[in-house]
Amino acid sequence: MMRSCGSTRNATRRRATRGAVLAVGMALVAGCTLLSPRHDPSRFYTLSARLPAALAPAGRAAPLSVTVGPVTLPAYLDRNEVAVRVSPSELRYALAERWAEPLVQNVTRVLVEDLGNALASDRVASVTTAPTVTPDFFVEVVIVRFEADVAGGATLTARWAVRDTGRKILRIRQSQHARRATAATTEGGVDAMSAALGDLAEEIAAVLTELAAERR
Repeated sequence: MMRSCGSTRNATRRRATRGAVLAVGMALVAGCTLLSPRHDPSRFYTLSARLPAALAPAGRAAPLSVTVGPVTLPAYLDRNEVAVRVSPSELRYALAERWAEPLVQNVTRVLVEDLGNALASDRVASVTTAPTVTPDFFVEVVIVRFEADVAGGATLTARWAVRDTGRKILRIRQSQHARRATAATTEGGVDAMSAALGDLAEEIAAVLTELAAERR
């Protein structure tokens, strides 16, 4: 028995309606999936200063005042991602592992803190935050290389100069400090970088102390 044309048309409409409802439902599910929060794998790191040294004993000469800066870094370090040395001629950037602040600011801040601790002085400041009072010494630093390798060990190469109150150069040095990491991870590499930066601060502090003694 043949169906009427009206029945056929009704059945076609019902199938089309069910198809449209199904399509809308699938679109809603896809939309929810696209808009749902996704896990962000990014991790953020900062260099850290060493623990403060003991306070200067009573009767000791007034602590040195030092202005640090400018501190400059090579262009390859001027980015958010942490650089990892793969070979002497190759770097890899860890896209999900980033610096929490511009690296030049982080290096300057930690170097100022490490140098102040090494000198047992609270009169060490960066050139951007230094008071208007002329310091005993100015220290300028050019970082040539500063990153960790795939094993986590860090290497710091820097050229630096000490100037007196009249901006006359008193010392120019090139230093290299290497530190092994406690773990072959980005965190271990950053810790090794912090240690190498602390070594540089102690070297600079020794020269400043020597220069101050020569004045007396």
